[in-house]
Amino acid sequence: MSEGETRLGFGKTAKAGLRSQLVRFYQVPDLPAFYLTTSLALYLLSLAFDGALTGAGRHVPALQMLLYGPWGIAFGLYQWFANPLLALAILAHRRFRRLALGCGLLALYLAASSFAITRLPDNQSYAFQDVTGFGAGFYLWLLAILVFCMGQLWWCWKARSAADVPGWGWLDVALIAALSVALYAGTQMPSLRFEPHKVIVPPEQPQSL
Repeated sequence: MSEGETRLGFGKTAKAGLRSQLVRFYQVPDLPAFYLTTSLALYLLSLAFDGALTGAGRHVPALQMLLYGPWGIAFGLYQWFANPLLALAILAHRRFRRLALGCGLLALYLAASSFAITRLPDNQSYAFQDVTGFGAGFYLWLLAILVFCMGQLWWCWKARSAADVPGWGWLDVALIAALSVALYAGTQMPSLRFEPHKVIVPPEQPQSL
């Protein structure tokens, strides 16, 4: 091979390598890699809106529903348990991919079953009010769970090992920290305070003589 052919071959190799580096640099990131961050961001955003709309123009904030949702067991409402199931799914998303997907799908089912709720108590009269609709907080919450399930399904199909699944990032940790702050702040807000015993054991009505 002549010296000119050698230089020509080297030049082609260099150009191919440079082209490969440019494509890699400008390549759009794999969107499923950000499903965890997107899900957490949607979940946090949902807490800034109403979760349900009831009769007489009243509303139930999503943050209040998250804080006092476990009391719904007494009334046969189990939709709140979608939250700990989603938390478990997020914690197990990498090491136990299929388990995380199962928990996520169950959380999605419980969350979607909220459409069957017809009455909810408020924190003013503590009387049950008819549910007239759902607020943006509910739909963002539902979307957060759906995004997680779709992303987890993708990685269950694509990943060969736990190392292939995206791990925790600094933004994920920041969102979880912000969520913790929001929950604590919610417990300190008088407008969100709810006394379940007033619903379970209503106050005695004064008797007229």
